[in-house]
Amino acid sequence: MLGYWWGTIALALCCSPAGSAGYAQEPHKSKVPGIDKITSASSRLAFSGNVLSLDEKHELLSVNTVQGGTTEVFPVKKGVRVSAANGARLKLDTLKPGTNVLVYYEQKAEKRTVTEIIVLSPGASPEKSKPTPPS
Repeated sequence: MLGYWWGTIALALCCSPAGSAGYAQEPHKSKVPGIDKITSASSRLAFSGNVLSLDEKHELLSVNTVQGGTTEVFPVKKGVRVSAANGARLKLDTLKPGTNVLVYYEQKAEKRTVTEIIVLSPGASPEKSKPTPPS
């Protein structure tokens, strides 16, 4: 007789609206509507390395990774923000070969747009070699 009551209670809980509320709801959607359009449109990226060359005539900056394995070419406009690590503004022509930089850019499909270049350390400036005095 006791088993009959437990079976009746279990059946009542399963069939009651409170017991089946989880089954009547739609599954939870994990995606936010429209987020795919925002994130796939463009992405902000960064590349760090040493300047190989700056061609101001063709508006191209070539940067090699610190390890030297990969070279990336970035389109640079005259108005691009160039700054030192402390935030001081610099001119584009300070990007000499050997300058360690961090290039922030946006990638939209096949098009790159450089948004900012930060100079981490200046390149080696060519110094006149002075003969060492004899000792």
